[in-house]
Amino acid sequence: MNVAGLIRKLDEIGVPKRYYSINGDLLPDTCILNQVYGKWEYFYFDEKGNKEDYRMFDNESDACKYMLSMLENEIKYS
Repeated sequence: MNVAGLIRKLDEIGVPKRYYSINGDLLPDTCILNQVYGKWEYFYFDEKGNKEDYRMFDNESDACKYMLSMLENEIKYS
């Protein structure tokens, strides 16, 4: 899976765009996915500016799959 596929899947399952940011702004109360020097980082950026559940991935596919699973759970339980 790549970023384009992740975005399509998130749209399909109805995840609001305000729930996430991919290689974009650090918005509070948002799941963040960024490419950093050839690696990928995922974290939840809380309303106080803290990085929660920080993960680093060696490849885009694993990072996208992880973010998808986190946001699927968010939608399922909200």
